[in-house]
Amino acid sequence: MNKKNGLWIIGLTLLFAVLLSGCGNPKGTDHHIAADANMLEPIKVELRVNPAEVTAGKPVRFEAKVTHQGQNVDDAKEVMFEYWKDGSPEDEHSKEVVAGSGDGLYVLEKTFEEPGTYHVISHVTARDQHSMPSEGFTIK
Repeated sequence: MNKKNGLWIIGLTLLFAVLLSGCGNPKGTDHHIAADANMLEPIKVELRVNPAEVTAGKPVRFEAKVTHQGQNVDDAKEVMFEYWKDGSPEDEHSKEVVAGSGDGLYVLEKTFEEPGTYHVISHVTARDQHSMPSEGFTIK
């Protein structure tokens, strides 16, 4: 490589370095970073079973209260309650998708005829996130 070609390559490299340095994020335009940080805040799902202990043949109410950044989430992509009796194989778990009833609340009422210990998981997909809180309850 001759001296003239070497200087040409060095000159081009410096030119590209200067051009690329201008592509940075100037001060005062960090609003995109702040918006992304807010989206990273997890959704909150409060799962309630009411009552936690009930007589066979009486309804049990599952409620999932969904919020994000302190605001109710009424447009969850999917809310599904999965419930089963203790000891049941996974392929015997019941799953039901529910719609919102307003104020970030998603509700399912079920009646169980067989006494025992049961479990419920609320599968909530909202704001590109998924949350799966679970609770136990007893049917007497």
